[in-house]
Amino acid sequence: MDAPVSAKDPAKLRAALLRAMPMSRMLDYGMDHGDAVQLAGAAVSQPWHDVATRLAEAQSTRAEAAADRGDAETAVACHRRATACLIFAQMAFNTDHPTKRALYARLTRAYQAAAELDTQLLVERLSIPFRQSRCTAWFVSRSGAPPGPTVVVVGGQSGWGPAFHRQAEALARRGLSAVLFEAPGQGETRMTGGLHLDADVDRAFSAALDAVRARTGHDGRYGVWGNSFGGLLAARAAVHDSRFGACCVNGADARPEPLPFRTAREQSRALLGVGTDDEAAAVFRTLWLDPAVDRTRAAMLVLHGGNDPLVSLDQQKVFLGLSARSALRVWDDGEHTLYNHAAERTEFVCDWFRARLRPE
Repeated sequence: MDAPVSAKDPAKLRAALLRAMPMSRMLDYGMDHGDAVQLAGAAVSQPWHDVATRLAEAQSTRAEAAADRGDAETAVACHRRATACLIFAQMAFNTDHPTKRALYARLTRAYQAAAELDTQLLVERLSIPFRQSRCTAWFVSRSGAPPGPTVVVVGGQSGWGPAFHRQAEALARRGLSAVLFEAPGQGETRMTGGLHLDADVDRAFSAALDAVRARTGHDGRYGVWGNSFGGLLAARAAVHDSRFGACCVNGADARPEPLPFRTAREQSRALLGVGTDDEAAAVFRTLWLDPAVDRTRAAMLVLHGGNDPLVSLDQQKVFLGLSARSALRVWDDGEHTLYNHAAERTEFVCDWFRARLRPE
């Protein structure tokens, strides 16, 4: 595989990758602890994506052997751990390098392989018409049960779709359904569908709800849960589509600007389909939310980590002003999007959605 464009100093590059992808994030996204230890501790001379890919291949080999034995549960678990390894492999590339595209296609196939064997969860790929292309999403619910009220889950500049399987599974265990949505600028929607993020993104979320309604017949309230930059997209969706009755924002800035880090700048340009920081800033400004103008009837939950290096509490508090029914939960030692409190965070949010979306 070709190497990603990187810093000349391998030690500095590895440190930058670990800042963006700490072990707590690897575990949150579903990696096995042993795999996470190996990836985080690999020699700096070994390219990050090569190490992560080898770990994924080992998990896939285990999955295939388990499936051949008839141990479907083990096969499903291993395919999902392989998916998580490939999520972090492709994150070594901030732009749409051919190797990133190939790795993303592999993680999609691994996630699909798990879906085909899973008897507990229904995991169904959706292709949602939008503009002249399509958005990719995954519908997740309990097998053999009528789909419950649906929560659309969305990531940010680098974590997309299958990265949030654990959140979807937790929602399904509570009788809800989930849509792991890859919005314009994200995942396959960008790399295969050619769609980039702009102020029209709200219509993409509405198109996702239309697809879910057609799939399930559900005509009640929906939820939307945005992680990192996706929190802004979730809040915008709740402002612009009254079908959303509950919104969770986890680690977002209501008025983003290009960040000073090379990784974040490159990711922003890829997300937006622009070539300069000035162009990125101009698109970002079209996405800003202002409580004096932008309002939603949805209940609003804002989550914040006190040790978040990317988003301050003041930046997050803006979201509270969007709704008359808003609440804030802070973990004083929390990392960005609360990777280090993943289990408690997910349980808290899923319980919150269930309480607000269950039929009255």
